[in-house]
Amino acid sequence: MKNQIKHFTFFVIPVWLFAAFTLSRAQYPDSLVQALASQTNLDTLVYYVNVLSGEDSVTINGNRYLITSRNASQPGNDLAADFIYQILEKTGLNTYDQNYSTSGRNVFAVQTGTDYPDQQFIICAHYDDMPGAIAPGADDNASGTAAVLEAARILSQVQTPYTVIYGLWDEEEIGLVGSGYYAQQAFLTGDDILGVVNLEMFGWDGNDDGKFEIHTRPIASSVNLAELIVQLENIYQISLTPLVQNPGTTASDHSSFWNRGYTAIVYSQAFFSGDGNPYYHTSNDRIIYFNLGYFYNMSKLAVTTITHLSLNNVVVGIAAADDIVASGYRLEQNYPNPFNPVTTIPYKLSRSSQVNLSIYNGLGQEVRTLVNARQAAGEYQAIWDGRDNHGRPVPSSVYIYRLQGENFSDSRKMMLIR
Repeated sequence: MKNQIKHFTFFVIPVWLFAAFTLSRAQYPDSLVQALASQTNLDTLVYYVNVLSGEDSVTINGNRYLITSRNASQPGNDLAADFIYQILEKTGLNTYDQNYSTSGRNVFAVQTGTDYPDQQFIICAHYDDMPGAIAPGADDNASGTAAVLEAARILSQVQTPYTVIYGLWDEEEIGLVGSGYYAQQAFLTGDDILGVVNLEMFGWDGNDDGKFEIHTRPIASSVNLAELIVQLENIYQISLTPLVQNPGTTASDHSSFWNRGYTAIVYSQAFFSGDGNPYYHTSNDRIIYFNLGYFYNMSKLAVTTITHLSLNNVVVGIAAADDIVASGYRLEQNYPNPFNPVTTIPYKLSRSSQVNLSIYNGLGQEVRTLVNARQAAGEYQAIWDGRDNHGRPVPSSVYIYRLQGENFSDSRKMMLIR
């Protein structure tokens, strides 16, 4: 976790706030999710942390190495990425690097959905750590990285209706650089990201009370995703105590997705609630100080959460695309498309809401705001004449239009040809 801004106002989210994420009447564990989550293995988790924090050496690309620091300026950063790639590749999933700069490298594995391949859930963590030639970073953030790797190992055994992306970010500690790049590219290409579960620092529980924080904000369905995790902990009885914080911190990679209007949360140890790791950002951030039972339970909750989301089982359901009442909105494809110079953008509201409909160029810059008002329930059409907010014609290109409302956002692409 990068350096924190310590002043926030927090309040607990009430249980009744649901929209895109809903619970069925069957308030009992789903057998498949329970069976998969039960495969969470503490020995495997500890192995990942020991390698990433320099406690144990490991063979990478045929040679033996000890990773003494994962900071972006150290050789161990690339070694850590190679190790992560190696572990993800063993799952049989499509594994790849995203080299976004000469120094930055995100690592991913993708589990393509069988029914809704274009609709994605992301479970993620950052793998880099703070500056220094010897910076173990066991808690921050080998702990979250280990849980992502464990989720990939377990969930890859089954087919999921929705696509799951297992993402490990680089250069979080110097400003959320890796996740920021990914979120921007996802926004520009119109990726349909249903939710992002970011894992951050959960090896420490100094008073053994099982408390952990879920940070959320009223962006897309982030509030609902946070409350869903509260419900999952209750249903599956993982011996943890969730503390929902809203507005939550922006000091980790979920914030990159908030900046692009996506649903996202981060959960971590009780850092802002008086039980943060005293060895945070020091050379003593080592696994010997972990509360291993807590680390295991937090990892198990991560596996439970992403499994529920990706399987759309009897306990947790995702609103169907045509379920207007659940989401409150529907954004349609513009017509004509391609167009010159005028196009129509239809959308529907099932209830009164504050609505923003804006056009963005290929760099993610806002070109034109078409609607910014409170509107009653109904069907609407917005007309764009190919001009910016100053009345100037814009050039031929692919543009993105995004509809945002209360607990909802959606975007589509269109092409202007002059």
